[in-house]
Amino acid sequence: MPKPTPPDPPSLREAFQGADLVIDAATTVPFIETTARAALAAGADWIDIHYPQAGVAVLEGLRPEIEGAGLAFVTQAGFLPGLPSVFARAAEGRFTRYRKAAASVAMRTDFDPGGAALELVEALGEYSAEVFRDGRWRGAGAREVRKVDFGPPLGVKTCYPTTLAEMRGLPEMLGVEELGAYVAGINWFVDGVVTPLAYLLGKVKSGLGRDRLAWLLVWGSKRFTPPGEAVAVVLEAEGERGGEEVLVRLRAGHDDVYGFTAMPVVSLLLQILDGTARKAGLSMMGHIVDPGRLLADLVRMGAEVEEGEEVRGRSSPRGEVDGG
Repeated sequence: MPKPTPPDPPSLREAFQGADLVIDAATTVPFIETTARAALAAGADWIDIHYPQAGVAVLEGLRPEIEGAGLAFVTQAGFLPGLPSVFARAAEGRFTRYRKAAASVAMRTDFDPGGAALELVEALGEYSAEVFRDGRWRGAGAREVRKVDFGPPLGVKTCYPTTLAEMRGLPEMLGVEELGAYVAGINWFVDGVVTPLAYLLGKVKSGLGRDRLAWLLVWGSKRFTPPGEAVAVVLEAEGERGGEEVLVRLRAGHDDVYGFTAMPVVSLLLQILDGTARKAGLSMMGHIVDPGRLLADLVRMGAEVEEGEEVRGRSSPRGEVDGG
């Protein structure tokens, strides 16, 4: 399986010269510092859509330089990461006391050989799980597994807790007592063979068996995943309003995984360009965008967005979000 070619700093500086904004959508997490430094040298703002959480720590190391240059660097953009924190914030206005929020993601897709498969295998090797409870983040075990209804065509999925840097600042921001992000598996072969192997080998040595596991991931996703792409994000939140118990459910989905990744980034770009979401320094996408506006943008770009709430047993569905 082909490996990513390390970026050449002089060629990057030349490519970025005169750019106002760099969007890093390549599967180049091992080279993120080189790419980010080239953007800094060019005086360009930055957005990345990397899933592996290791990239956040690299950018944190550059925070003083980013802030000193007055540039806006945004990480954790896209739908995963990206939408879990946006959805958690979107529900805030429904409560006078916001107690719990769980954001879950499922997708049905197959992988092609290349960087995306390698990146996922590396992420599986570094897998960790945490939830916020009793005032602190703590490791999550098997009891934290959730059954989530993603609606057709994905249906009910078993979801496992994961660690997303974008969720870290939300307890203080929202005042929630419990918070977590969850992901569903891909299919029985990937979940039962590739995932545990990647995790175990990753604990022995980072990157051990990566190429062979990426090949298995590609083969298994094409062989055992039902045809037809689908992706959905679901937020299940609980709290109080006016002395009553309120349950909120928010769902967004699409039939194109790559398209659904791009949609939140487009909304972020629009909010950066008009100044709404341009904040000097290093930020998470889900912390700086206007959640309501992003949801409306998803609708305008063709995503299905639904929300509803239940108040002490009385169902009050709101139906689809208006993208007008």
